[in-house]
Amino acid sequence: MFDWLSEHAGAVQAIASIVTAVIWLVYLQILVGGIRRNKRAWLSINRGAGDGMDAHVLVTNLGNEPVYLRDILMKVRTDDKTTPAFVTERQEYSREELDDALNGTLQGPLQGGAYRSLGDLREIFHRAGLSAEPEELEKINEIEFVVFGATHTTAGACKCYCIGRDKNGSIRLDPKRMQTRRLSRWRCRRIARRAAAEGA
Repeated sequence: MFDWLSEHAGAVQAIASIVTAVIWLVYLQILVGGIRRNKRAWLSINRGAGDGMDAHVLVTNLGNEPVYLRDILMKVRTDDKTTPAFVTERQEYSREELDDALNGTLQGPLQGGAYRSLGDLREIFHRAGLSAEPEELEKINEIEFVVFGATHTTAGACKCYCIGRDKNGSIRLDPKRMQTRRLSRWRCRRIARRAAAEGA
């Protein structure tokens, strides 16, 4: 055995060096992947704190890095059309009603683990210039919320809801899927451009 190792010492050393290099490359890939995941923006959109039109829409930053919320878009779909509206500015409040002028906007940094309420559905509909009357709500097939944010790059998320009724006949929002969908940079830009072109 020792004679064989002595004869093939060069080849054994070369193989050992290659195996060591491969192991280090795997560790490096795991390390870099972990760092990227920690820095990646991860926004979640959920309904909470109320029922029906009194339910709040919450945006949560599930990442470790702060995210700057830039714009909030709501798209309401009926059989006839899709109506987009940016609901970033809280126009339902007058300047006199606010303790701070910055409370009149949803823009601003959102720390890791923190959340922000976009307001209840009634407020959001009013902000978008849409009616929240039951007969108008009956015409809606789907509501989509799109959040645009930024870290070192563009971050975005969207979630769709259908309007349903509970056993008491009260209106409620039912998510089409439980998970919030993350948006790539180019998709954020495309959605924002299209909404602006449609006059949101």
